[in-house]
Amino acid sequence: MKIDSRHLRIFLLSSVAFVALVVYLNSLANGFAYDDDFIILYRDNIHQLGDLTRLLSLEYWPKDFDSGLYRPLTILAFAVEWRIWDGSPLGFHIINILLHAGISSLVTLFLLIYLPWWAAWAAGIVFAVHSVHTEAVANVVGQAELLAALFVMLACIIYARAVRGDRVSVPTALLIGACYALAGVSKETGFVLPGLLLATDIPLLAKVRRAELRSFVRLRLPLFALLSAVLIALLGARFGVLGAALESVPDRAFVFDDSFPTRLFTMARVWPRYFELLVFPLSLSADYSPAVILPADRLTLGGSVGFLLVLVTLALALATIRRAPELAMAVSWAGVALLPVSNLILTTEIVLAERTLYLPSVAVAIVVGLALARVKPPRRAWVATLLAAWVLFFSVVTIKRNPVWASTDTVFEDLRRKHPESSRVLWGVGSQYYRDGDWPEAMKWFLRSLEVWPYHAQYQAEFALVLSRAGELEEAGRRAEMAVELNPGAADYHKLLAFIHVRMGDGVAALGSLDRALEISGPHWDLYILRADAHALLGQFQEAARAQREAINLGAPVWGGWLRLARLRVAAGDSAAALVALDSARQGHGADLSLADSLEGAWSP
Repeated sequence: MKIDSRHLRIFLLSSVAFVALVVYLNSLANGFAYDDDFIILYRDNIHQLGDLTRLLSLEYWPKDFDSGLYRPLTILAFAVEWRIWDGSPLGFHIINILLHAGISSLVTLFLLIYLPWWAAWAAGIVFAVHSVHTEAVANVVGQAELLAALFVMLACIIYARAVRGDRVSVPTALLIGACYALAGVSKETGFVLPGLLLATDIPLLAKVRRAELRSFVRLRLPLFALLSAVLIALLGARFGVLGAALESVPDRAFVFDDSFPTRLFTMARVWPRYFELLVFPLSLSADYSPAVILPADRLTLGGSVGFLLVLVTLALALATIRRAPELAMAVSWAGVALLPVSNLILTTEIVLAERTLYLPSVAVAIVVGLALARVKPPRRAWVATLLAAWVLFFSVVTIKRNPVWASTDTVFEDLRRKHPESSRVLWGVGSQYYRDGDWPEAMKWFLRSLEVWPYHAQYQAEFALVLSRAGELEEAGRRAEMAVELNPGAADYHKLLAFIHVRMGDGVAALGSLDRALEISGPHWDLYILRADAHALLGQFQEAARAQREAINLGAPVWGGWLRLARLRVAAGDSAAALVALDSARQGHGADLSLADSLEGAWSP
């Protein structure tokens, strides 16, 4: 029986939203954690709402991370929330919980199109309490997932209702196109909306006769032409900001080999984990980097299980497509929703992250509702009882999981307990010892992390920096060279190597690294300061002075910059030019000119 009562519909949607609010209520005590720190908390750009053009042209991660991600609506939402809540994490968490409650209601509304009201309601509650959602809801930056899912579900509901009425009007098409645009600028998962719309058509397509196929396609063509135009616009916006419409940003697991066979065999090992997290999400983790999941360049036992699970699922969906086309819809939904993070088209920044299962988990709700609706009445009570037990159990799991995202420290405490083999966990422990001033213990943990996974360019670079601070310059240089080898396109790694070469007294090598950094990033004052130091090491004081003058032109701190220039000009034998530099230094506001006065006295004829 299909629902037709407005009051009953309101009850169903509000009760699902209420359950979603209850299970995530304790996440309001959370602060900023993990990725929140870099994307929101430590990022001044997000704290300044005034210049919308600047905000909408920001990369999602700070530029130094080279993430290749562009999510302007999410960035704008963070900036607005920071302004409204004055930087308090409480406000961000309130928004996340409300978004999840709203999306849970939308999932229920979507399922009401295909299922009896009681089956759709039960499936909506499963979605509301599902523990795999904790990262997306309880961690602030999960808002990107929530925003994309919000607009995707709205579009799917509008579309499914329109095509069942055999009419997609212009306002309806424009509304779906707007939802597509908003989903795409929230997160890249929104790009797959057209595929999800096609998945929702499977129950209708299963009933279409061959003679009706042409009109079936003709009804949808204008809408999908519009969605194609929206996609082109989205890709154009990405190109304008990132310099590439789509680009691979390999996860650490693929940094030394991102060939298709390695990605396929590695992801085959991930597929069983998808099934586990979607069906029985008891073992949750904030991190799946090496060695939690290691890459594979050949078929492994875990990969074999993954291929078998996928083949069995596809076979079951195809075998039942006439009798239960909603199952094929669920399988198609999961496959399409996972496509952006599948690593089968482009290599992405993750092998597995639980937040990316938020939208795919709608498939679980579809299957649950279908199972409840299709089972014969004598067995329905048993299925309902098992489902109620699942909901109660994982409601508790979700409530207990939420506080893990209270802070970065609590995230790492959980990771350290569950995955002590993770290179990220080992590095985090070393970083804590380093902050506490225990260098020998920090060194031990840093080395353990890099032994587990030596292919992380950022960690090699960070280790090179702390080694240089400890005076271990030869090893620091070796680690910086490894970072450059792993990521030759990162200007900061070449700059770090140049800095270490300068400290080691090797001006020639420093200049070579600086040339590469300038080629990648373009002129920047700190590169020219290092260039001045490198030329000075070689006794090339005229070249050093020119480099220092260029650094000042590019925005180097003027007080220290002019004094450095004065010293270099004296070393080059140009005392008159040195005095001009000192005069410029003297014009600095509030500067201590005692050193300048003494130098002027020494250099005056």
